[in-house]
Amino acid sequence: MVSMNVIQHLNEKLGYTEGEAVLADYILKHSEQVLNYSIRELSQQAYTSTATIFRLCQKLGLSGYKEFVIKLSRDLESHYNNIAGIDANFPFSRVDSDLLVAKKIAALSNETITQTHLLLTEGMLNQAVDLIVKAESIFGIGVSHSFNRAVDFQTKMLRIDYYVKVMPLQADQFHLANHGTAKDVAIIISYGGTTAEILSDARLLKQKHCKLIAVTSNTEGELAKLADVVLPLPKNENADLNISTFSSQIATEFALNVLYSCVYKRNYLENIDKNKSAPTSYLLS
Repeated sequence: MVSMNVIQHLNEKLGYTEGEAVLADYILKHSEQVLNYSIRELSQQAYTSTATIFRLCQKLGLSGYKEFVIKLSRDLESHYNNIAGIDANFPFSRVDSDLLVAKKIAALSNETITQTHLLLTEGMLNQAVDLIVKAESIFGIGVSHSFNRAVDFQTKMLRIDYYVKVMPLQADQFHLANHGTAKDVAIIISYGGTTAEILSDARLLKQKHCKLIAVTSNTEGELAKLADVVLPLPKNENADLNISTFSSQIATEFALNVLYSCVYKRNYLENIDKNKSAPTSYLLS
């Protein structure tokens, strides 16, 4: 009898007893450790009997525990190499091993970066960079995770003598926006593009004739319509239901890293010299 994929079989639990289902969940959650266990060690760690382990091996179409370990090892390697299409809201499950969680987050990161890259165009990047290098003042507007991305962007830009003004409190961001002029540019980061405070700041900046660069997944919303340039993000997350904002943070950081790199490139040799003259501890911090 040829066995099906072990991982798939353990997930489906077709015809399993309650004890076998519990054992299957343990194996899925601790797959890498199980590869190094003897059958007795597995029975002790999973609080089950060696007879239950042997019956599970038989249901998998395997001759015994030794063949099970070999098959599990091969299927894990194949499974890790073919991880794709990760759900941005729930990228891992309750029974995933720690290493599988790492593999899935890596896959989600790669997929998100690729999707974001495909949304960016030469025209929008050129326009955004032109606005930044010509501006008298640069503002960074965002809340929560978006604000953290703005601070990271500010730190990078400082290395090439561009100061991005950011304020951590919403009330202070409003006052920052109130100082905008037609000679300035504001980078407004909002994944959903619907945060009331962000939209209020964007409207105020627009009234001040300040140029706006919006980093958002909501390319049809009010923020995008107010902006002079939109750097679009892939819309993969449900803001009301997710484990964490992995994908949106990765996409935002990538878009801002690209923007910083394009600004850097405008004065490449000069910026290289600036980095050479900076203390090593500063560059590595």
